[in-house]
Amino acid sequence: CSSSSTVRKGLRRGNIKLLCKSCGKWFQINRKRKLDKKFILIQHLDGASHRSIADQYSFSPMTSYRYCKQTLKALPLCADITRKYCSRFSGILLVDGKFVEVKGYQYKVPVIYGIDFLTHDIPTYVFATSENYHVLKKFFTSLRLLNYPLQSLVSDENMNFPHACFDIYPKASWQLCTNHLKENISRSLGVRTNPKYMSFMKGIETMFKNKISKDNFNKLARDLLTKYSTDELCVRILLDIASKQANLQAHLIVKKTPTTNNLIECMNSHLQGRLETIKGFESFQHANLWLNGYFIRRRTKRLTDCEGAFKKLNGMTPLQHSSKYDVDFSTFF
Repeated sequence: CSSSSTVRKGLRRGNIKLLCKSCGKWFQINRKRKLDKKFILIQHLDGASHRSIADQYSFSPMTSYRYCKQTLKALPLCADITRKYCSRFSGILLVDGKFVEVKGYQYKVPVIYGIDFLTHDIPTYVFATSENYHVLKKFFTSLRLLNYPLQSLVSDENMNFPHACFDIYPKASWQLCTNHLKENISRSLGVRTNPKYMSFMKGIETMFKNKISKDNFNKLARDLLTKYSTDELCVRILLDIASKQANLQAHLIVKKTPTTNNLIECMNSHLQGRLETIKGFESFQHANLWLNGYFIRRRTKRLTDCEGAFKKLNGMTPLQHSSKYDVDFSTFF
């Protein structure tokens, strides 16, 4: 039974009760001898609060916090893992920022990170006090030092992203996220409350529904312009799209580049949900320490929900897809 899969089920007087899934028997072991601080950190990073962990192991929430912090300090840096092990990135990078609440700062502090599209791995991140050009240039410089082969950048309409990227990767292309563009157009038209522009908005969505050639894109745009040539707002929107067409169709330059930032937006939603339970960090240093652990956890956690063309990624971790040789990444956690 010692080699069987077991489940933690409760504590009595300093002991942990384990249920063997194979034989159905209960076993009791000494907590001090078997306490795994790495497992406690994994529970915390995956969503468990210090209070719930403390209830599970019969110690105080502060003890849980201390164990997690000790283990976080022992982890390598996210960038160092990339430098040492990774060389099979696709070069298609989705970049975004997420704002984190830190005690002592009037505004939330952004963490800038990227996801390699074809491996779903996170090469590195930058945690700084603002999302300006200089911080983003530091992020792309870090990528260059890690030998990340960036070919195609996918981001929202924040111009600091492409400007900083082109300074470090002058030959890269920039794909503007079409979902962000459509959302901005929908907001300017007020289609959620005013049905006047519903038909026009459907035409815009058709233009970005699938990856199409420049000729087909131009034809759809001309048809809309002809139909709404007397509406100043529609004409202005179409002219704005025309001025951004090269970046809206940059996916035609580098094969397999996505047209949206959906993958990193999904990661942002997960991170946001996790941060809401933490309700802020006591210091900038602790926030950076926790984020480093969080991203390493995402890199070493097996993928299970990938669909379509990415279904083949399931069953392995993002790091296994990007690493240059077989490494036992379980040593990190």
